[in-house]
Amino acid sequence: MKLHKTLLLKIVEPNEGKRKKLENTIELYAKVLKFYLGVIPKLGMYRIASMDSKSALTFLEFNTVPTKTHPNPLYPIFGGVQTNIRRSAINKAVGMIKSYLSNLLRWHREGKELEHSKPSYPNPKNFSFTYYATDVEFEDVLSAKEFAFVKLKVIDEKGNYEFVNYPILPYRRFYEKLSELKSEGWKLKRSATLIKKGKSFYVALTLEKVVKKVKQERPKYVINVDLNIQRNLACIGIFEIDWEKRESRLYGIKFIKRELTKLAYKRDYLLEEIRLRQVLTGRSPERGDNRKLWRKIYNLNRDIALKVAKEIDEVAKYFKEKGEVVVVFEKLKGLRGKRGKGKRLNRKLSYWMRKSVQERVEYLAFENGYGIDFVYPHYTSKRCCVCGLLGERFSPNGSKALFGCSRCGYEVNADVNAVFNQHFVYLSHLLHGGGEARPVVRVGVSLKGLRKRRHNLSGASKAMATFAY
Repeated sequence: MKLHKTLLLKIVEPNEGKRKKLENTIELYAKVLKFYLGVIPKLGMYRIASMDSKSALTFLEFNTVPTKTHPNPLYPIFGGVQTNIRRSAINKAVGMIKSYLSNLLRWHREGKELEHSKPSYPNPKNFSFTYYATDVEFEDVLSAKEFAFVKLKVIDEKGNYEFVNYPILPYRRFYEKLSELKSEGWKLKRSATLIKKGKSFYVALTLEKVVKKVKQERPKYVINVDLNIQRNLACIGIFEIDWEKRESRLYGIKFIKRELTKLAYKRDYLLEEIRLRQVLTGRSPERGDNRKLWRKIYNLNRDIALKVAKEIDEVAKYFKEKGEVVVVFEKLKGLRGKRGKGKRLNRKLSYWMRKSVQERVEYLAFENGYGIDFVYPHYTSKRCCVCGLLGERFSPNGSKALFGCSRCGYEVNADVNAVFNQHFVYLSHLLHGGGEARPVVRVGVSLKGLRKRRHNLSGASKAMATFAY
C-alpha cells in the first residue's frame, strides 16, 4: 500500500502577467475536468471504474481525442488542450468517479439506514492541477535558499504551454520537516500540484511511502477504543494478553477529554445558535450567515477528530515498542439512534466524527506499523460486563455517565463498561474466529477482582485486573 503526504509552498507575489498565466492554466484544467466528468457516465461509469489507470486513460482518449487513424471519436474534446493537461484531468476524473461509486456503495450498505444524504455526482468547485514530472522543476527549492524559484509550465495569452519561473518562500520548518520525513523512508515524487486558494496560489510537493498492512493474529497488547462526541471524547482500554497463560490483564484506562472537550462544547454552542436562528427567523440552516457557522462547526469537528486520532496513535506507538499492538474500534455499520427530527442531526454528527477518527487512525496505523481491527458493538453499552445482563445508565446530575446492574450491583463509568464488553467480543474473535461462536467470559466468573474495587474505574487513569476466559 502507498501512503502520501504533501508539503505546501506559497507562490510569492507573482506579477500581473505571471498571475494571469496561472489563472489561465487552472481555468483550462477545470474546463477539461468538467468535460470528462460529463463524458464518463455516457461511456459507462462502472466499466471505467473497473479498469486500471492506464487502461482508463487509453479508453477515454480513444473516445474523445481525434487522431489520424481515428478522426471521429464518439465525444470529441474541444481544441487548444495540451496533452499533459488533458491526461492529468482524465486521471483526476477517473479517481473522482471511483471515489463516488465507493461512497455510493457505502451509502447503500450503511448510510441509507442512518438517513444520510445520497452521495451526489462529482461537481468540483475548487481545482488543483497535478503536473507531470516533465512539466515542473523544483530543484532550486530543495537547495535551502532564503528565496527560491519553481519552474511551472503555464498557459500564456496566446495559448502556448511554456515554462515560467515563480518565486517560492518556504515556511520556517519546511526543510526540517522534509529531512525528518526522508529519514523515515518517505521519497519525494518528481511531480507537483498547483493549487488556488482564494486569491493565492500554492505548489504542493508530494512524498510517497510504501508500507505493508499489519495483521496481528496474536497481539501482545489490545487497545480498545469507545468513541463519543461529548463528555469523554474517547475511552481507551489497554489490555495485555499472555497467550501462554491464556490471561488478559487490564493495563490501564485512559480518557481523552481536557482541552478537546472545550472544543466540543464550543461546537455544540454554535449548533444551538443555528437552531435558534432557524426557530426565530425561519431561515434555512444552509443560508446566509449560517453558512459561516457551519464552516466553523466543520473546522472544529475536523480539529477534534484529528487530535483524538493523534492521542490514540501516541498510545499505540508507546506500546508498540513493547510488543505487537492492535487498535480495535466499533464497526459503524448498523449504528442508529431513535428516529425523530431532534435526533437526526446528532446521529449524523456522531457518525461523521467517529468515521473521521477511525479513518485517520487507520492511516496512522499503516504508517507506524501497528494493526487495526473492528468489532460489532451490539449491546456493548447496555450489558453488564460482569454478569452479562442488561443494565441501565444513570448519574446524580442526569448525564447518564455511569452504568449500573440491578442483578449483581456492579457500578462503573458507562464508557469503561462498553470498553470491557468490546474487549470480550474481540477476545472471542481472536480465539474462535472462523469457528463456532461461543462465549468467552463465563457468567459470574470474570472481573471478580474488579468488582471489589470498582470505584477506581469511575475516572481513574489506571487499573489492574485479570480476566478469566
